[in-house]
Amino acid sequence: MNDLRLAIAFVSACSRLRVSNRERAHLLREAGGLDLILRYLEGQADHAGGQGPQVLALAIRQALLHIQGQSFPHSWQALSLDDPTYPSRLLQIKSPPAILFVSGQDFDCLNQAFVLALIGSRRPSVYGIEVTRALAGELAGREIPLVSGGARGIDALVHRTALEKNGPTVAVLANGLDRPYPPEHKRLFTEIEARGALVTEFTPGTAAQRGHFPARNRILAGLCDAVLVTEASESSGTLITAGFAGDFGRDVLAVPGSILSGRSRSCHSLIKDGAGLIETVDDIPGLPASVSRSRLQAAIPGTTEVSGPDGLILSLLANRPRTLADLGAATGLDRQTLAYRMALLRKDGLVDLDRGLYSVSGPAGPAVF
Repeated sequence: MNDLRLAIAFVSACSRLRVSNRERAHLLREAGGLDLILRYLEGQADHAGGQGPQVLALAIRQALLHIQGQSFPHSWQALSLDDPTYPSRLLQIKSPPAILFVSGQDFDCLNQAFVLALIGSRRPSVYGIEVTRALAGELAGREIPLVSGGARGIDALVHRTALEKNGPTVAVLANGLDRPYPPEHKRLFTEIEARGALVTEFTPGTAAQRGHFPARNRILAGLCDAVLVTEASESSGTLITAGFAGDFGRDVLAVPGSILSGRSRSCHSLIKDGAGLIETVDDIPGLPASVSRSRLQAAIPGTTEVSGPDGLILSLLANRPRTLADLGAATGLDRQTLAYRMALLRKDGLVDLDRGLYSVSGPAGPAVF
């Protein structure tokens, strides 16, 4: 963890002097870290007589004086490229942010075995909402960290669904930590901080601007193993994120939609260009198949002794109702064996059957989207 004030001053000075992110990263590596940056710059100016290092060092000191009287929340942190907690996936991209500003209780989730970005339209249809809720709910139930952009529409729905399911979620912002955008998501961001994390490369006090969003999307794509678009129209900005993901070697995935509404044209374009077609979470390449036992027991009280195939069945039903065929595809059990297991689970009062759909019995059962 770096000195937050020095990090803010460094980024502010570099922005004012138009020092590129690539050059910022180079300077930090040459200096041996952010805490040595002033000594390095002033030493460079003394030995080489260069004006550039001297001007930047002076700008950093001026920025430090400017924020001297300001106070910042204790939860805020600044991570530079050499920090051991810097997201490992982000280090793999062409130009990772030299400094990240983060706030939250579960930032470490970004270094888990699998991380997924789930994004889409700011004006989703009923179909887009249902698809996003179903997929995000099941992924959160598997404790897969869900990264999104905190925007209106599908982004916010992803975060809220993950929070409802007690799953880890991270919002990547196009503004400073103290300038929530959109403003009506201030409460949502507070909830994400309490149980997930907020991430940005912009200093406190920076308002969201149009030019910030592509930079935000680059970070969003870099933090994950795959980017999944659930619904997006032809002009959607999600294509920018998908483009970054492809450039970074991440899997690009999309959910197909109606050919009549026009709301999934970007998804269809991505699929035509080679994106993976996703109908269920099991279509996501590289997704861990196991389900957390603690999550299962929290979702279905009284299942602490359930294990094996029955435990897997209950964990799948904890996210949404399923048909027998759907359960067969997800569990790999043949129809006869599965029908027998379902009969026993119904007899024990753990599963209900209604109009061909199996669900968890009682109030612990999932809502039908």
